Formats: sequence, C-alpha cells, structure tokens
Amino acid sequence: MEDFKLILDGLYRISYKNEKSTDIINEIAKKVEDISYITKNIYGVLENKLYLEYILAKLSKIKVKKLDKKVKLILLIGIYNIHFLDRKNYAIVNELVNLTKKVSFKSKSFVNAILRSYIRDEKNLSKINIENDEEFNSIKYSMPLWIIKYLNDSYGKDYTQKFLDSLNKERKLSIRINKTKITREKLKNLLEDKGYIVEDSLISTLSLVIKNPKSLASTEEFKKGFFTIQSEASIKVCEILNPKKNSNILDICAAPGTKTSLLAELCDNSSKIIANDISFNKLSKINENIKRLGLKNIEITNFDASILKEEYKEKFDYILCDLPCSGLGVMDRKPEIRYNRTMEDVISLSKLQKNILDKAFLYLKTGGILVFSTCTIGSIENKDNFNYLSKKKRLKNIKINGKDYLEFNSFEDETDGFFFTKFEKI
Repeated sequence: MEDFKLILDGLYRISYKNEKSTDIINEIAKKVEDISYITKNIYGVLENKLYLEYILAKLSKIKVKKLDKKVKLILLIGIYNIHFLDRKNYAIVNELVNLTKKVSFKSKSFVNAILRSYIRDEKNLSKINIENDEEFNSIKYSMPLWIIKYLNDSYGKDYTQKFLDSLNKERKLSIRINKTKITREKLKNLLEDKGYIVEDSLISTLSLVIKNPKSLASTEEFKKGFFTIQSEASIKVCEILNPKKNSNILDICAAPGTKTSLLAELCDNSSKIIANDISFNKLSKINENIKRLGLKNIEITNFDASILKEEYKEKFDYILCDLPCSGLGVMDRKPEIRYNRTMEDVISLSKLQKNILDKAFLYLKTGGILVFSTCTIGSIENKDNFNYLSKKKRLKNIKINGKDYLEFNSFEDETDGFFFTKFEKI
C-alpha cells in the first residue's frame, strides 16, 4: 500500500497543487529503491486521465466532478492498473480500499464497488461510444478538445492524428557533450564502456542518444561536467544562434540555464553572457549548471524581460529569445501540461512573446543576430510571431536549411516539439 500512497500523493500535488511531474518523481526517487512502478502509475494516470474519467463516469452514479478529489484519484489509479497493467485481481482492490479508509473512511464501500464492477465488465465499460471524430480522439488520447481543434487549425488533421498517435510512446533520451572538456567520440566510448547503448544524434553534432539511460546522472562523467541531459531540439536552437568568440550575448529568459551553458561552451568561455530570468527561485539552477560544467564569464540577472532596460539598447551581438510558452511541444514528457493550459493562455503568452521580442530588438546591435524559439506547437505562438518579426523593417530573416523557420515534432523527429527562427538586425 505504501506505493499507492506515494502515487496518490504525487498525483494530488500535480493535479491540484500545480506541481511538476518531473519534480515529484525526482523527490520520490530519493525515498524508494525501485521507482519504476510508481513512475509508471503517475505518468500512466496523467497520460490517460480523460479516458479513465470517461470510464469512471459510466460506473459512478455520482458525477466525477463532485467526487472527493483523493477518492477520484484512487479510482483512476485502480482503473488504470486493471485496464493498462492487467492487474485484474481483487488484492489490488483491497489495497486501494485500505488506502481509501485513510483518506475518506465513508467512501471505502463506494471504491470497492466501483473497482469490482469494472473488473466484472471491463470489456464493455472500456469502449468509447462517441461518433464525433474530435471528441472520440479527445477521450481516446486524453487530450483536451481545444488542443485537438487548435492543432487541426494550425497543421491539418493528418498532422494532428500522427501527433496523437506518437503520444505516450517511450522517448529516447539525449545528452549534450561539453566540448570544452571532452570530444563526442571519447564520451561515447566512456559511456559504452559502462554498458550504455549510445548512438549519434541525427539532429545535432553535439548530441548523443542514450538507449538505456538508467542512473546516467549518477555517472562520474556527468558529475565531472562532461555532458548535460538536454533534448536534441533544444541543443539545435543554440547551434543555430551560432555565437562567435569574444562577443556579448543575452539569454533573455534563461532558466534553468541549459541553453546558457551551451552558449558558453560554443564560445569556449570567451564571450560575456548575461543569463536572465524573471523567476528568482530558478536562478540557483542556472548557477548550479554553470559550476558543474566549469563555465566562466556568465552574469546571472533577475529582471522582467517585458520591461525595457535603457542601458541594454544596442549592447548585444547575439540574443537568444527562448521564450515562455504553453509547452505543448513537451506534453509527452510532462503530461500534466495538457490539463493546465487553455486557449486563453496561448493567446496571452503570444502577446507576452511579442512584448519581449520588441525589447530584444532594441537590445540588439546593428549586424547582431536574434533567435526566437519556443518548446510549443501551434501557429499562434510560433508562425504568427515569426510574421510579427518579419514586419520589422530593420530585421532580415536568415534561412535555416533553406527555410524561414524550423519546426520539430515528436512523431517525425523523435524530439521535443520546437519552433525556431533566426534574424539579423540591419
């Protein structure tokens, strides 16, 4: 029952306290030796939440929204285990009923009845009886309807279907080589000697793909700063900015500092970098990355990037605008994002991005380079803001692989959904 208690507490904090799934998993990992079953449950319930609630609605006479929050989560955990993990035994029901006694004693019989009823008639209860394609997909893939409609409008139904089909599949993990300390081939050999299965990235020359990444962050190579865990698309953003040595660089929304550290590595520690973030609490993470990797000439600042700083006008040779976004491109790694965002958020974030881009334009020297990127998908935060930048008379688009902008997606590129575009101030 201890595992189920940790699963319940984790899901409650993610669902109702707005905490991040990755933070919760990392915290639990410090308490238990084997976290695989707990991780599978937390991510499994989040990834299938709307479908599990759909099944629960068939079983419960009380509306799902009116159920006690923790009782509802216990039922979702139970249905997930029965349906997806094939744990169709009454021992698991008894464990969850015992957990319910500690959460809401009066609900123990209710939980027992619901889960036993599901075991008896799982086949019929698991069917999705919806004819509308978008609504059907919303339940099947546990994807809010507004996101499906938004992706259909942005890219078409074929893209959306491929994206939905790619969700919840096991993703490969990629790392970035710290070229100030080691070469890619030498690091690859060191990791292979430890039993890791390593492949070269097809996206970035600075990246390796690790097929069996268990305990990777505990290796001596990680502790010595030979590499950083980072998605291939995220690495590519900095490669596209391509800063030169002895230049002035602004990473305007830098936390947690992963891209900042790469910019320093690309310049062999010779450039002056300002790493800024509005969140004071995140600055320590930037500093932690810098120290572990042995990087220099980085100043950490804490200002609101949407408010003009007069002293920064015409000061920087390179500006990275990896801006706050809805994060729809990383939903497969952070499944709670799909439930924490609205279309109003997308529109509001797009306006914030324009505001920050306006300030960054003023901070850029003539001849300076600006890269705008997001880890989201959809036209409002991406293509619309590319068009916004394109209308500025003193900005010239620099094509990337012959294109005005690049977009990565999980189903074709097997990396985070990412958008980036590059401009020069003229």
